[in-house]
Amino acid sequence: MSAYPQPLFVSPALPTELLWHIIHHCIYPTTLLICSSRAEFLSSAATDLKQQNQNPHPKPPDDENQDHTRQGPGISTTSQLLAAPLYQVAVARHIRVLFIPTVSHLRAFLSVFSVDTAKVSAPPQPPPLQQPHTADSSSTTGPPPLLLVYGFLDLHRDTSEWSVQGLSNTTAVLIEAARRVAFQAVVVEPKTEVTTEQQLLAERMPVLSGSARRVGPDFESGGWTGRTVDVRRVLGRWFRFRQRDWKREADRSIS
Repeated sequence: MSAYPQPLFVSPALPTELLWHIIHHCIYPTTLLICSSRAEFLSSAATDLKQQNQNPHPKPPDDENQDHTRQGPGISTTSQLLAAPLYQVAVARHIRVLFIPTVSHLRAFLSVFSVDTAKVSAPPQPPPLQQPHTADSSSTTGPPPLLLVYGFLDLHRDTSEWSVQGLSNTTAVLIEAARRVAFQAVVVEPKTEVTTEQQLLAERMPVLSGSARRVGPDFESGGWTGRTVDVRRVLGRWFRFRQRDWKREADRSIS
């Protein structure tokens, strides 16, 4: 049986949901690769925060006698993220974050990825009550550090690498990089209102890189010349699919 952590393709997440999870559940030296520019990601996160503040959805208490004196009922994930304790902020500063603009940049970074080259130091020792979620990487019983790529499919889409060949080449480099340092490879796509997870995985791509789109009426709908394969089939060769309700996870953490 393989001793390497199983690579995961996890349900799409909003920027704030992803950041919440990393701050509360990821350990040093987790590395987050965001497949966009810093400005684009920060703009997306700011929009997400603004929308959540304008349309709050308070969580009703499960028990009318439940004690809410510490945080109060209906407190939002957004408020908790913005008002993170100083210790959580300190831990977040020790999570390595890089912004990746192209597929070529991603492959190049992964090909030489090493914990030794990181300029991010280990976090301070956590208070006893927070030990389970922020344990040092030397722990042998906790979860492994993550090599988490946010926007993996988006980075390939609308490029010559949007194909079984291109996606598989990058995935192979990602998983090899994670195994080399005993990390768990995880891919998360940005959540959108117009595309569900099932639609995302049902999207078609050509077998070979550089394939041309069909001309004529089918061009606008994304038709391709030659054989095509759905994304789920391609990713299924490498990843285990994991359903996650990011919002519910955060709500449970602050309830």
